[in-house]
Amino acid sequence: MPDLVLRTIDGAGDLLVEELRGMPSVCSIRRLSADTVACTVDGPLDELLACGLYFSAGPHTWMRRFGPLERLPWSTNPVVAEVIVRLAKIQPGHQVLDPFCGTGTILLAVRRRTPAAHVVGTDHDRHALGIAATNGCRRLARAEAEALPLEDRSVDRVVTNLPFGKQVGSHELNRTLYPAVLRELDRVLTADGRAVLLTEDKRLLENAIHRQRGLKVVRQRLLKYNGATPTAYILTRTR
Repeated sequence: MPDLVLRTIDGAGDLLVEELRGMPSVCSIRRLSADTVACTVDGPLDELLACGLYFSAGPHTWMRRFGPLERLPWSTNPVVAEVIVRLAKIQPGHQVLDPFCGTGTILLAVRRRTPAAHVVGTDHDRHALGIAATNGCRRLARAEAEALPLEDRSVDRVVTNLPFGKQVGSHELNRTLYPAVLRELDRVLTADGRAVLLTEDKRLLENAIHRQRGLKVVRQRLLKYNGATPTAYILTRTR
């Protein structure tokens, strides 16, 4: 029964523990720190190696488990993508959108987690969309997130990494971008839709949500990795 130490991101340890508890071959699960979980495996490693919520377990790195991804400097961290996809609570048959899909990291995480979901990615960057296609993403479209080519009330889940205004965009541009994006999400989300928005431009997003009024924050989760401290905001419709 090999003992393994799994390294995730600070803010996702509880999600990793919960997932490990659902694996019959994994036992003796214990938190060692905010981003480290130890466990014992009694049986095949298949279930554990298929879990996307950790970077490495000894020689079993994320890259070796899921293969190489073509990326840009601002592409979403793969484990972060897995975390926010779980926060979205996607079900089979759901229509799922990433309106800032970039190279497709979140789209691929949705497909791994819920293969029967219908996933669409849009972005204004043709080069990024080309990389997403190379990475295996299928339903892609070039579009501005402020004017999505989607029908009203047609999307069950939105999962996206918003421009922080650091590597992509700017804080000044976000002043108009965030309100416009929220208006579009209010338009395309179904009545029981859910959105998970990740950003470090937190005050700006919170103010935009407050002014928009069609959507509300029901939960927040702070993540810490590689010097970044973004928050994942989980939104549903106001009643």
